[in-house]
Amino acid sequence: MSQEDKVKKAAELIKNSDYVVAFTGAGISVESGIPDFRSPGGLWERYNPNEYANYFTFLTHPEKYWTMHMELREMVRDAQPNPAHNALATLEHEYGKLKSVITQNVDFLHSRAGNTKVLELHGTAQTSRCLGCDKTFYFTKVEEMLDQGQVPPRCPHCKGLIKTNTILFGEDLPNDVVEQSREEMIAADLLIVIGSSLTVYPAAALPSIAVKTGSRLIIVNKEITPMDIYADVAIQGMAGVILPRILTVLEEIS
Repeated sequence: MSQEDKVKKAAELIKNSDYVVAFTGAGISVESGIPDFRSPGGLWERYNPNEYANYFTFLTHPEKYWTMHMELREMVRDAQPNPAHNALATLEHEYGKLKSVITQNVDFLHSRAGNTKVLELHGTAQTSRCLGCDKTFYFTKVEEMLDQGQVPPRCPHCKGLIKTNTILFGEDLPNDVVEQSREEMIAADLLIVIGSSLTVYPAAALPSIAVKTGSRLIIVNKEITPMDIYADVAIQGMAGVILPRILTVLEEIS
């Protein structure tokens, strides 16, 4: 089957579905200038995640995490939703098809693109909290502290450590988000996996729930994934190119 035939089949699957759920990974944000941490040249080549992104190390040496964060924040701060993010927003607002986005990303680009129900499995860099008094701080406030040389930033109220609401190694995924994600997978009659290798667990186990409960499956990813064999259609390529093409065909057949 040619790629164009796959695009047409994906559009038909969306047209004939009532409850579409998207599951996204790092690949969808690469085109927004946020490289995949695990890819060659990614963040993990320069910062050992077991040292710089480990929760227990953070408690004793928080400056290591925040040093890494200061490099990452430049990417997140400058990043904008790309055509793939915008296509998902269109599927929600113009077609009423997309009911939720479940993401492994922490860059909050789905929310900025306009999706309203975004379940962030690995947390978000949009907010931080004080580990002492639990006060919430938004991205811009923490960035001000960092720009003023506060590394690590501390709570102005109780002097406690401030931590971004991202999930570090050694932390469990948020139970409420995982449970909501499971419910969405069960409810879905079509799951679209975008930009995920489906190899990072436990998040990667979620799409199998949708398949086991009868959902159809579309996969859009640069490389082959372990679940391609279960997909109704698997398209290799850049999400920012493929998703708008699917929407174009969807508009023609709707």
